Amino acid sequence: MQTAEDAKAIVKSFYGGGARGEITSFADRLAENFELFVPPSLPWGGQFNKAQYLSILPRVASTLDFARMRYMSLTAEGQHVVALIDIGVQGTDKSVIISEHWDIEDGKAIRLLVAYFDPKILLDQINSSQN
Repeated sequence: MQTAEDAKAIVKSFYGGGARGEITSFADRLAENFELFVPPSLPWGGQFNKAQYLSILPRVASTLDFARMRYMSLTAEGQHVVALIDIGVQGTDKSVIISEHWDIEDGKAIRLLVAYFDPKILLDQINSSQN
C-alpha cells in the first residue's frame, strides 16, 4: 500500500523533471487512463488523455519557467496530492499561482485538475509572444 508520502514523491518527480528541462520524463508515472483537466480559457485548456497531455507539455514549459517554481504548499491525504505552486512566466520576472490536484493509483498519476489564480500575467505574455 502506498503512503501519502509516496504519492507526494510521484508528484514532485513531475516538477523536478520540468525544472531540469525534461518535462516529459514523467511519462512513465502516468497511468494509461490518465486524465487532465485545465481551464478552457488557456491556450492549452480542455480535457486531455495521456498522449494529449504529453503532447502539450512542451508548450506549457515554453510558457512556464519550472526552474523558478516553488511550493507554497504540498499536501497529501491518502492518494490525493494538492500542490499549490508559484511558478515563473517565461520572458518576465513575474509568476503565477497554480493549484494542481493529483490523484495517484497503484504508483501512477491517474488524474490532474489544474486551477490558475489570476492568469492575466500568463495570458498577456502568451499574447505578446504571438505578435
